[in-house]
Amino acid sequence: MYKDEEGKRQVEEFIKKSHHKIKKKFDFMVKMVAEEKNFLKEPYVKHFSVERYKKLYELRLKAASTMIRIIYFEMNGDIILLHAFHKKDNRDTEQALEYSLKIVEKIDSQSLIINDFFEEVPIR
Repeated sequence: MYKDEEGKRQVEEFIKKSHHKIKKKFDFMVKMVAEEKNFLKEPYVKHFSVERYKKLYELRLKAASTMIRIIYFEMNGDIILLHAFHKKDNRDTEQALEYSLKIVEKIDSQSLIINDFFEEVPIR
């Protein structure tokens, strides 16, 4: 899971504040994505095909009358959760993609040390 310079893990904080049904579904889907043999496809996971966002994936959760999206990417076989948000319209996704892309570019350009900006989170 990505953590910023202050050690804040936005995805984790977002999920902690969510409805218990969202938390349960999140745990289940992250576990499924992490296990390569259970590669999820749409409507659960979307791989962006636009060249600019080709590195990014979207984990899609719907529970408790709420649509949640979590942008992530793969690096060295690991899944790095970047940003979580409530999906209300297309602009939400565009903004989240831009935000997530900046994180990925920062990681790529600075060759960040994994321990500084990533934290392994156990799968429940």
